[in-house]
Amino acid sequence: MELIKHSLLTESIITERGNQLFKVHAENFLIMEQDSFTNIHTEAEPEALNGLLMRQFKYGILGRLDEGEMLIEDFYNMERFAALEALYMNYPFSAFSGSEISIIGTIQLAAAARHEVNIANGIDMEYWYCLENDFTDVDGTIALNELAALADITLQSIRNEISLGKTQFKSLSGENGQYVSVEEAKEWLKKKSGFKPTLGDKDLREIEVRDNTVYVPVAKDGSFLSKDCKMTRGYQVGEKGSQQYFESLIEARNFLLTMQKARWRRPNANGGFGIVSAKEWRFINRDDVL
Repeated sequence: MELIKHSLLTESIITERGNQLFKVHAENFLIMEQDSFTNIHTEAEPEALNGLLMRQFKYGILGRLDEGEMLIEDFYNMERFAALEALYMNYPFSAFSGSEISIIGTIQLAAAARHEVNIANGIDMEYWYCLENDFTDVDGTIALNELAALADITLQSIRNEISLGKTQFKSLSGENGQYVSVEEAKEWLKKKSGFKPTLGDKDLREIEVRDNTVYVPVAKDGSFLSKDCKMTRGYQVGEKGSQQYFESLIEARNFLLTMQKARWRRPNANGGFGIVSAKEWRFINRDDVL
């Protein structure tokens, strides 16, 4: 299974895969029922499935803790839908337009790995989601394919690092494949640029108030989202061709937090506004930002 790069994951891509999975599964059900392919259900969009995919995307890929946005059955259902996605990748009628890249599977693996890290770090599920901290199984280990999905690299890349002695850990083998301890994985992830640390709105606000900072995206050239980025209509953020304007910098920043790779317009040395993308996020002095 080929994992999709985090930078390619957008809400539209995720929703499209959810719709594809729903449609092909509905078609197969209708075949077994000997019903018509024109049944209205094959044209509907599965709100529950797409909602689940976006919740797990925010949690697993983006590392966002959003109050109340998790259901007790989310992880179990993701395993089911990832398995269906893998099954239909070999479907004879090109259910996924010939794409063999895993979208649901990548999100599911990343969310499972992040959950192990979060529980090991003492993040309180009851505080964030009103769920018991043991509402889903964790065992203190992370499978290598889960670790690859969370770090935004290929499984082979991790195996190469292990074989060349570039990691602090050695993988172990079990019934479900190769795995590492969550404590070793945590240290390794700190050095991976594709890994986004877990951060929630409550934590964000507390740090910003305590340190008089604002958490903003920083581009490769060192420029960052600040008051200087405000245009006539406001702060322009988002993917090229589908940008949005926000009057408030904080509202613009909050929108960028929902993107896999934040993109915004900022003035260059000549005063012209151009699109840049985030290399990293940093807490920067509030006066320098606002």
